Amino acid sequence: MLLEARNLVFRRGRFSLEYISFTAQPGTITGIGGRNGSGKSTLLRLLYGFYKPESGDVLVEGRNIRTMSPREISRRISVVNQEVSEPFNFTVSEVVSISGYSRENGKPAVSDVLSMCGIEHLEHRPFNEISGGERRLSIIAAAIYQDSGIMLMDEPTAFLDVDKELRVIGIVRKLREQGRNIVLVLHDVNLLYRICDNVVLLNNGRIVAAGKKEDVMTLDNLRKTYSVEFREVADGGPYRFAPASISESG
Repeated sequence: MLLEARNLVFRRGRFSLEYISFTAQPGTITGIGGRNGSGKSTLLRLLYGFYKPESGDVLVEGRNIRTMSPREISRRISVVNQEVSEPFNFTVSEVVSISGYSRENGKPAVSDVLSMCGIEHLEHRPFNEISGGERRLSIIAAAIYQDSGIMLMDEPTAFLDVDKELRVIGIVRKLREQGRNIVLVLHDVNLLYRICDNVVLLNNGRIVAAGKKEDVMTLDNLRKTYSVEFREVADGGPYRFAPASISESG
């Protein structure tokens, strides 16, 4: 499903997002990057209708989400928030099942998405008794079970151990292969470059640059976004960028 943001304007107190426009295509990963307070999470909430823009539009397959009911939006867009709530006395399987209330078909099954996320062994465990990383994977499983064409994720790898971070990255890439349209908020500059096809960089509620990652993630744009000078890391493995003040030896 195609997702479009057109000239979004949102103001609250002293903060504002001003004329935000970009397109996220099916079968791609779009990353939203920027400093804390730049408007990344606010933009994500606008994309699924939690916040209403002062002006501008969000369109899914050319249809404005303002014209959709919450059930219609949930059929098209699923969300993984950074903060995970604690359902009282629900098992992991029940948490995942609840998210399928708007589904129109019988696939995937709960067991399939638990297996995809590597948490099938947690199926009957109480949600509020598992670890924070396991909760994050359970919420991602719930979003997959919702079976929407668009998935929005706010910092899906934040505060995870390395093994679970790698698992989340693998899940996101697999969803892209399945043709899902993935939009991620990420604070990690190198992760933005590693896993995203397209990137939107924000600074103080304004777009610095948006488009293919190779065109957007230049040293100049990173400086404008993060107010830090960056350099490219030679033979840096998974790391492409580092603050210029950090030497090669660390």
